[in-house]
Amino acid sequence: MAATPGHPVSVDEVDFFDPATQEHWYPSYDLLREQAPVWQMPGTKTYVLTRYEDIHEVLRRTDIFLRGASESTPSSGASTRIKDIYESKGWPRRSVLGSNPPEHKKYRDIADPFFTPFGSEKRRGLITGIVDDLLSAMVAKGESEFVKDFAIPLPVRVITAMMGFRETDIPQLKVYSEAWVLPFRGGLSPEEEVYAGEKGVEFQHFIHATMQEKRANPDDSVISYLVNEARFDGERPLTDAEIINMVDHLYIGGNETTTFALTSGLWLALSTPGVYEALRANPAKVKNFVEESLRCESPTMGMVRTAAVDTEIGGVPIPKGSNLHLRYAAGNRDERMFSCPATFDLDRSNAPRHMAFSLGETHCTGAGLSRLEQNIAFAAIVERLPNLRFSPGRNDFTHHPNVTLRAMKELWVQWDAPRSAC
Repeated sequence: MAATPGHPVSVDEVDFFDPATQEHWYPSYDLLREQAPVWQMPGTKTYVLTRYEDIHEVLRRTDIFLRGASESTPSSGASTRIKDIYESKGWPRRSVLGSNPPEHKKYRDIADPFFTPFGSEKRRGLITGIVDDLLSAMVAKGESEFVKDFAIPLPVRVITAMMGFRETDIPQLKVYSEAWVLPFRGGLSPEEEVYAGEKGVEFQHFIHATMQEKRANPDDSVISYLVNEARFDGERPLTDAEIINMVDHLYIGGNETTTFALTSGLWLALSTPGVYEALRANPAKVKNFVEESLRCESPTMGMVRTAAVDTEIGGVPIPKGSNLHLRYAAGNRDERMFSCPATFDLDRSNAPRHMAFSLGETHCTGAGLSRLEQNIAFAAIVERLPNLRFSPGRNDFTHHPNVTLRAMKELWVQWDAPRSAC
């Protein structure tokens, strides 16, 4: 029997770089999870993991499985060409927040006070104000392209304010942000790689200029704290290179994936019978709704680790230096962990055990902030947009082709707008 696009019938037909697969990931994940849960991608040193237990084990063993790829791969986030541009025109692209323990914790201890659930809670007023602004601009229209009108501007405005950039800088910062994540798409042309590298370096210099402003005029922003107060391991000030790498990591992580999560969440709320109505009737369910949405449609499909020694996973030998692509989205639909995993269950009790933000000590720095933004946003959406529904004939519900990220292109919705007074 021949496979349909995105729906392979044998492991030999799985192709992670086929746009049809990237639009419909879950049939490939299901097939691999059952027939080859530790699958060597043909012609590569990369092993793809799709079972929750195996992924959890790798994330737990930070002494054996190191962050990042051991070679330039389409999913590693940077090619040799891009790295050369950074090193010759800016600062080396090294995510210090993506480093390995024990160094990792020393950087996380600096950033976490702003982004943990407790630290993020201090930004509730900021987030609520931006949500209200965006919805107020939408309500009377009765229809919206949700990505452009809400899912993009909410996290961008929040992280821009937190970092200490000016709101007027957002259009340029968005260009930098989209260029920064471009390599995660995979299969870039040389021209696209040059563009990603050049824009990335521009972003670095933009950050550096802002750092100088905060040294001269300190405030309560993250950048001001990093340049004026932060100490690595409680001892020395951070170098400019360390600050630049922390800021670009925090800024990108603070807006792109939350945009994807907000869009997927609304898609699931409106496409799953009864969910939107249940949230309207009982807003307390929003918290678990956010977790179940992240489980069902992880904004980050997976990330890469490297085997530091010869080892094995699930009985499969893994040579030293191999890349391990941990497919969080596949683990989130493992029936060994989540019953009826393809079903969106608003009352799923273990939904928070998903891997959308990774797990363990190297989980996503901004997870607390993203959760808070999503909870505030969806609580306000279900309250202020009555009879919310998809706009007839305006959606194809497709995603941007990408090996690593799950981003819907657009989402048109309608609601019952208030009648104007006569």
